[in-house]
This record gives sequence, structure tokens and C-alpha cells, in this order.
Amino acid sequence: MKKTKKMLALLAGSAMMISSLAGCGQSPSATQGGNESTKQADAGQDSGKKAESGAKEKIRVFTFFTGSDQWAPVWSEVIDEYMQANPGIEIVDESAPTAGANDVFRTKMQADIAARTPADLCLFYTGADGKPLVDSGLFVDLGPSMEADQDWSKNFKQSALDGQKYDGKQYSLPYLGYYEGLFYNKKLFDQYSLEEPTSYDNIMKAVEVFAQNGIPAFAASMAKPSYVLELAILAQAGAEGHKNYFDDSWAPALDCIADLYQKEAFPKDTMTISEDDIRLMFKEGKAAMMFNGSWCVSALEDNPDMRLISMPALPGGKGGESCALAGFGSGWFLSREASERSEESLKLIKYLTSPEIMQRFIAVGGSSAVECQAPEGASELMKSAVLMLNKATYTDTAIDSQVSREAWMAIADDGTPYLVEGKKSSLDLLAEARKIQEAVIR
Repeated sequence: MKKTKKMLALLAGSAMMISSLAGCGQSPSATQGGNESTKQADAGQDSGKKAESGAKEKIRVFTFFTGSDQWAPVWSEVIDEYMQANPGIEIVDESAPTAGANDVFRTKMQADIAARTPADLCLFYTGADGKPLVDSGLFVDLGPSMEADQDWSKNFKQSALDGQKYDGKQYSLPYLGYYEGLFYNKKLFDQYSLEEPTSYDNIMKAVEVFAQNGIPAFAASMAKPSYVLELAILAQAGAEGHKNYFDDSWAPALDCIADLYQKEAFPKDTMTISEDDIRLMFKEGKAAMMFNGSWCVSALEDNPDMRLISMPALPGGKGGESCALAGFGSGWFLSREASERSEESLKLIKYLTSPEIMQRFIAVGGSSAVECQAPEGASELMKSAVLMLNKATYTDTAIDSQVSREAWMAIADDGTPYLVEGKKSSLDLLAEARKIQEAVIR
């Protein structure tokens, strides 16, 4: 499950630190030659300033699309194509890696903010991590630009935009994210003449038939049940109650999981099975369904029978296909200096967030904050994932990224084994978690 990002603390970067970080993570499309710190300082000083007739406007861009990042090759192609189509523009790629022992990506941004020399466009973490960028006064509210160009802004999913507002203003634009849902193997459903699991009744019928034939309906772990819990809670609470953390109204979702356990819907070793074994079991067709996320798609999409949907609403629940678990932990920030200099950086943002470009990124992985069709030649699994996200009018991040870890663990790893074996009730678990969460809030 995704780890909650810690609050970004601005560091007073020294000149030596900025110099040492500036060259890290430079992509192949970046300007070559010379000392990197000198090049970036020069870029910051003469970005967009045409010293002589015909000079190119430089746009400095900072992302994590470099090194081993899965989107790096697409990024390199996209910005090269943009420069070819716009010969008056030079994109200076200052991307830095997020992986490795040292988080160069965060550290470089901290140093740039401290020196007040951020790139013109920055794809950076949002939420608490992005607040220092907003508080710095170095970036602009993109709301007025979106209002002025609704042919562009109408493509964004409103729930994704709302998730990245700071005091009601749109300082960042969501871009690529993750999603979670119910994976299923259509071949197994067809083999046993079962309706696909698009309703809870269909799921329960499938659980019964698969159990009779010695097949686990779900590849799932009751020792690590976060994905199961997340999707069951959304299927029960829907948009209306999803943020009512640990409310008693969540109890039917937990009771549903206990019921599935009693009906032998999970593997016999569900109390000890690992996440890797869960994925392998599902991939090999030894289980019919799996609760999981976008990080599994690439390993499954060669199988034309794989599909992904939102968890259907539980009986009396308010979820279903109108709700999806999807998060956008990063977004585009536009610097005030670039905005005041010219329209070119804004034009580049519009290009990068167009449905056509987004298709190319999600073909590699992740979900799009912009409504777009499945990429050309997409697998059946990818098509179903895009359809799931486009159907959803409500999306929200996983609950475990919104509450304290201790509170979540009270109903997840620590609590679910007791729940399914009847040693604790759903209401008891929720009360324990609620007490822990309330103590954190105080």
C-alpha cells in the first residue's frame, strides 16, 4: 500500500549544495556540455529572454521522469517532439530521480525553493509536500487560466482537481496516479457459466460455485488485507461516507469480509500467504478474482481474459461503478516568473495534459487525471481500467494514506484475522481504530 509522504521541510540550501545537486538526474534531452550548476543558473536568468533576434525561449522543467523511471522514455520523446514542432522553444530538462539511497528529487526542489530559483514548470508531490511551494509565493494559481480556456480544462476529472486545491485555489494540476480495483479472470467465469462479477449477487454466486470446485474465489491475504478492506469500505460507504473514518457505518463492509472468509472464498493459507504469492496465484489462473492496483497491470495484460472494475456496491451500500480508488500524489506547478514572462510555459502545460499525450503515458502505467480513451493497441485489461476510471464520478485516495497508520492497522493487519475468525466484532474493531485516530487528531 502506498506510503504516506512526510511533510516537506524547506532547507536553506547553500551554494555548494545547489551546485552539487544541479547535475543529478539530467535526462538525455537536456542541454549538454559545461558545468551543470552554471547551465541552470544561466537558464534561470535568460529563460525566455531573447537577447538577439531569433533566439529561443528556454523553458526549465523539473520532473521525476529520468533514470529508471518507467515514464522517462515517453517523456524524452514528448519533449523532443514539442521542440521540433515549436522551433522557438528550448526545453531545459532538469529532472531528478526519486529512487536510490538519497532522494535527489526532493532535495533539489528544497534547494531551488530556498534559493528562489525553481524551474518554470515543476511536476512535484502535492498535499502537505506541495504546501511549501504554495507558501513560497513562487507559483501561481492556475484556476484563472483554466477558467479562460475551458476547451482545455474540461478534460480534467473534477474529483482529481479538487484533491489538489490549496485554500480553494488550483496551484497544481494532477497528472499521473495509481488506482485500485477488483481484477477478475473472465475465462474462469465463462468456464463455470457464471455471470461476470459486476454485482454483489454475481460475486456471491461465484464464491459458491468456485468453492464447490476447489478454486479460491479471491487471491487475498487476511494477514495483509488492506486492499480488500479499502475496496469493501468504498463499496459500502460510497462518496457520502468514505471520509467518515472508522464510523460504525463501515461495519457492513468488515462483516462482508468475514462472511466471505466463512464461505471459503479465500485461499486455505490466507492467514500466511504473501503478496507475491497472491499475485502469482491470480496470474496463473488459480483464483478467479483479486483486490489490487495499477502496479499489477503490466504483469497481467498479456492475458486477454483479465479485467478490472470497481468493487460492486455491497447490499445497501452506496458505492459501485460511480466510485473508484485513485490517487494523484503529484501535479504540475507553474512558476510566477514564467507566467509573467510569456504564455509559453502555460502552452507547454496544456500540451502535456492533453488527452493525446496522456494516452501515451498511461500506456506505460498509472492512471490519468485527464479523461482520455485507452491507448491505441491497449490490452483488454488496460481498456477495462480506463473505462473503470472514466465511469467514476467520485475518486479518492486509499484510506490508509488519510489516517494514522496505527489506527488503520487496528482494523487491518492487527484486526482482520480476529474479525474473520469471530474473535472480535466489526464494531469493536472500528471503535478501537476510532479511539486511536481521535488521539492523533488531538
